[in-house]
Amino acid sequence: MPEQLLSKWIQHVKPRWKTAFLSTVIIGFLTHMYIFTNAIPNHDSLINIYTPQFNFNLGRFYLSPFSGISSYFDLPWINGILSIFYLAVFSAMIAELLELKKTLSIVLTSSLIVSFPAISAIFSYMFTADGYMAGFLLTAFALLLTKKYKYGFLPGSLLVYFAVGIYQVNLPLLLTLTTLFLISEILYRQISLRKFFTYVLRFFALTAIGMALYTITFTLYRNFFAGKVRDYQGLNEVGSAFSLWDPIIRVRNAFSHFFFRGFGPEMPVNLFEIANVAVFALLLLGFVMFIRQRKQAMAKPMVAIAAVLILSLPFSAYSLYFISPGVNYHMLMMLPLIPFYLLPILFYDNFTASTQKTKLFSWGTVLVSAVVIFNFALIANISYFNMNLKYEKSTAAVNRIVNRIEQTSGYENASKLAIFGEIAMESKLATEDVPESVPRMTGTLGDTFLRFPSHYQYMIENMYGISYDLVTPQEYESILSSSVYADMESWPAADSVRIIGDTLIIKLGEELE
Repeated sequence: MPEQLLSKWIQHVKPRWKTAFLSTVIIGFLTHMYIFTNAIPNHDSLINIYTPQFNFNLGRFYLSPFSGISSYFDLPWINGILSIFYLAVFSAMIAELLELKKTLSIVLTSSLIVSFPAISAIFSYMFTADGYMAGFLLTAFALLLTKKYKYGFLPGSLLVYFAVGIYQVNLPLLLTLTTLFLISEILYRQISLRKFFTYVLRFFALTAIGMALYTITFTLYRNFFAGKVRDYQGLNEVGSAFSLWDPIIRVRNAFSHFFFRGFGPEMPVNLFEIANVAVFALLLLGFVMFIRQRKQAMAKPMVAIAAVLILSLPFSAYSLYFISPGVNYHMLMMLPLIPFYLLPILFYDNFTASTQKTKLFSWGTVLVSAVVIFNFALIANISYFNMNLKYEKSTAAVNRIVNRIEQTSGYENASKLAIFGEIAMESKLATEDVPESVPRMTGTLGDTFLRFPSHYQYMIENMYGISYDLVTPQEYESILSSSVYADMESWPAADSVRIIGDTLIIKLGEELE
């Protein structure tokens, strides 16, 4: 019977799984409830209110079926619930992978994961968020299978294949979580060199087979099915020759920019940067203290390997730089950096000797992690706040434009739309105050999401019920070079909106040639 099967299954659920799951759900909803209960699009979701997400030209072959679980509509509440569920299971798997023991360690780990800025940035693209979270879940599941079973890398590699086919950033996530697991095994389980290389071979097979399957699919799509690959994030440059030194420099710059941007000349120092300094201080201090406590039990080569693994984390997190020179990391791709925040918690979780130093370190880790989580929640909600401002300003602007259109003689005969320039909506709040208060949150920053003519077209149709076809590129250039366009003044002048034949021309500003 179903209830008996459910009861039997619940009996096998470990306490750490329950703690991780519930912590993620509670902190997740507390942090992200605003975006779940409000329909706030950004520039991308505005034109993806309904989309099957067949992003084969982006190499995301399996995004459509996993995003399709919640339908192809942009449903913030449903997508949000599914996303939190996937993240809750993901957190439980990470807790199991690292064999966390202390309740606070599990709560802090889960809370850091679900409130991490990359998660908040993904939620600004709510129409696809649940698909991305499903990819993270598959990645963690693949690692867990590989750890627990001798040949777990075989089914695990299939999961990696699907995960990377959802979003390519799951490859660096796989690498950094693997590195975190190996560090944990060396320091806390004190595995032998032989056991270490056994794990390395398993995880290498997991990654190699999974990526081989993905590469085969990508090659078949591009060469045998004549599939076009978009010039986006260096996809069309994969395998291109480039200097090995270039990605190393890019890793250094991207790493320092994410964690310590405020210490540069362009941005002020915020709590985010101060907390990151504290996290790295705890990481270094915890590693030194742990080695000193167990120097008699640990072999020096294993200590050296653990140190090298920690130092390799930035290169694993930014490994896509070594695959294509055209890759540019943005906030949606930053979840692979989460191990830096988890390492101090790992040290805290495994300290057993109750000395004054370990007590101070433990309190420091718990308090700093709590501050980081709270700050992550602030970053998320400042970002959502700015999204709402963008939405209100953009809606008001389009409302004014539609009102002007309806006052223009002959508008009812227009079937085509030509928009030139951009409407000026800059404010100090959106251009200075918000960007200086949070990291570079992709999808949430800026004054407006009205970037291209298609954004105006979609908004006018879906919010005001007026449908236009955009003019062709040839028609666009013809209008741009015409005397009619030259005689028009920019918005909000009286003649900034004109009807020529069946074409509605809106001049928001001077078009840059």
